[in-house]
This record gives sequence, structure tokens and C-alpha cells, in this order.
Amino acid sequence: MTHSTWAVRGARERSHTERHRALLDAAARVFAARGYAHTTVAAITAEAGVARATMYVYFASKEEIFHALAIRVRDGFLAAQEPDLESDDPRVMLRATIDTFAAAVEAAGPLLRLIDERGAVDPMLAPLAEEIAERPIRRFTRYLERQFDAGTVTPVVPPRVIAETIGYTLTRGTLDRGNASAAARSEYREQIGTVAESLLGLRS
Repeated sequence: MTHSTWAVRGARERSHTERHRALLDAAARVFAARGYAHTTVAAITAEAGVARATMYVYFASKEEIFHALAIRVRDGFLAAQEPDLESDDPRVMLRATIDTFAAAVEAAGPLLRLIDERGAVDPMLAPLAEEIAERPIRRFTRYLERQFDAGTVTPVVPPRVIAETIGYTLTRGTLDRGNASAAARSEYREQIGTVAESLLGLRS
């Protein structure tokens, strides 16, 4: 077995340890609270309750731990996009999609913004940031196109424009209301649902 093979295997095995997950959890809290520029390795290790040398067993730098964190956020965010129900009523599915998407945004929190910001200046993060932003929009667009083909919606503009309008607005609005009450966040989702229904010709 070559040295490079051992290195890859070692990195994979380390990524499945409890310490690796704890470091990512600590990094998530620190990056979310301080932002990227003001986060340091010392702050992350202090939050995790480990020595700097311990962190370097798992991550070579602040940049590397943020990349790993971005991958975890992407995987969790995209996996949470599917509503756990099926209905022939497009209004029911629309509201479920909005609620599910908003919940995924809330779970990812400020890290979504950080990944987007870093993606603009870090070529390694750019594909991740684009995937986080684009995959839900493409998925929603395909769903709306199927509904249009079935004659259940009559969109006033192309489905892609509606998907972008709802997706981007819901992301920004949900993040802006991160500290709002549950009632206020629920009311906002209802308002977005009303806008979406109007754009899809579902309201009389």
C-alpha cells in the first residue's frame, strides 16, 4: 500500500471519530457567532475543549475545517429539502415545500451566508456554494414544470422565475428572522405561501 493510499485511508478513518464531529460542531458555533474573518483556530479549540495539537490531527488549518463544515452543511441542507408527505393538492405540497425549506434554512443558520460569501472568493468553496443555492431551485423548478404540464397550476411567469423568487426570498427572510418568535416565523412562511399561490394561479 502506497503512502498516499495510507494518507487517504487515515483521513477517512479520522473523519468518522467522535472527536472529528465534536470539532466540527465547535467550529460551526464559532463561525456562526464570529464570522469567518474573526474565527481563529484557538477559538475553535477552546470551544471544543481540546489542544491545538489535537485539532491538527484532524484539520490542517482554519480553511480546511471550514471546507469540511461546508460539506456537512451542504449535505444536511440538501437532504432536508424533501417534504415527508405526498398529496395531489398542489396547495398542500406547496405549503409543505415552503415549511420544509424554511426549516432547513433555520437549521443551517448563518453558516449558509458564510458559505455563500466565502464561495465568492475561495475557488474550492465556489462549487459547494453554487450547489447549495442552485439545487433546491432546480428541484422546485422541475416540480412546478410537472404541475404545469399536468394542468394543476397556471404560473404567471416561467416556473424557474417563480422558483428563484420564492427560494431566494425565503432564504433571506428566514435568516433575517433567525431570532424572531416561532409565531412570527410561521406567519412569514404563511405570507410566502400566499405569494407563491398567487404566482402559480392557485388563488381566486
